[in-house]
Amino acid sequence: MTEEQFIEIKDEYLKNMKNALLEEGNIQPIITIFGNDLKENKPSIVHIPLPEKIANSDDGKQMFMDHIVPELSKKINEKFKIYAVGWASEAWMRESHVDDFDPEVDNYKKLPIKKEILILTIDREANTESYIYEIIRMSVSPTGDIVEDIELREMPELSKNYGTSEGRFSNLYKKFTA
Repeated sequence: MTEEQFIEIKDEYLKNMKNALLEEGNIQPIITIFGNDLKENKPSIVHIPLPEKIANSDDGKQMFMDHIVPELSKKINEKFKIYAVGWASEAWMRESHVDDFDPEVDNYKKLPIKKEILILTIDREANTESYIYEIIRMSVSPTGDIVEDIELREMPELSKNYGTSEGRFSNLYKKFTA
């Protein structure tokens, strides 16, 4: 895969992930492998959706990363030369003043939810690109159902800083190529 091919595929991926959320109202958390199919020697992608049962629990996500990703990475590397690994997920963003929260002691889940966000990352050997969008759901019906009129608002400052953060879904390139 050339750099030009990667940029073209990456841009299409980012557009498709955002459109999926806008059209469907949500997206299933998904890992995407960008690389070359070794048999056909051409650029390809592989999508690995996280089942809802796994994605909706901390224990499930940790089990996925500790046990399933190492097995998947062996299988994928047999047939694929990995160029980059993407991660797409919705999340709740919680906020606190720096003096009011100690990550060593405090439970982040007790912080108030401030925003719903879409996280898109592209992790490569040399760097990680992050794209964070606030999900703004425009209206609620009289019955309380969400009317899927959604806007995505870029969060450039958070996008810039997110790639340097550590979490279970960070450094996916290393986790799939180790």
